[in-house]
Amino acid sequence: MIIDQKKIDEAIDTIVAYGGEYIRECVQCGACSAVCPGVRAGFPLLCRNLIRHLLNGQLEEIIEDSSSWGCQACSRCTEVCPQGVRPQEVVFAFRRYQANQLAFSTSSVTSQMNLFETGHAVYVDPKEARKKVGLPETTPTSAFDEQAKQEIQTLINNSPMGQLGLF
Repeated sequence: MIIDQKKIDEAIDTIVAYGGEYIRECVQCGACSAVCPGVRAGFPLLCRNLIRHLLNGQLEEIIEDSSSWGCQACSRCTEVCPQGVRPQEVVFAFRRYQANQLAFSTSSVTSQMNLFETGHAVYVDPKEARKKVGLPETTPTSAFDEQAKQEIQTLINNSPMGQLGLF
């Protein structure tokens, strides 16, 4: 398959504009994928594979893949990247692209609803577990900060995600 250079440049420029500014530095070493819990869990388009598709200009081919929503933002990929690519930022840039295209999997809806309601895409009430180990029941996160939740809701409502009418 011959890849059109213009298509590649447009794809990379799009991801750079959405925050993945160091994507061009990727040498496909795989260090990011080796430490990614999402890759280990079976999400096919995270870290190196996502970057490879983007560097090949394959935005349209992967636009509806829900793998990017499996990233838990642990930042392990960014910590180990020898080229300073910041793979997590590339994943989030691709999420922004998907959101702006209103193209995300229905399996992502639950995480989006959680994000809107609690400030966390994946949320489990920590009170009992924290209490058992002698920690304060609440954490200093948006889950227990009404102003932070309202700010997240404002951002979502004023984004293309807000246009979907889910919230």
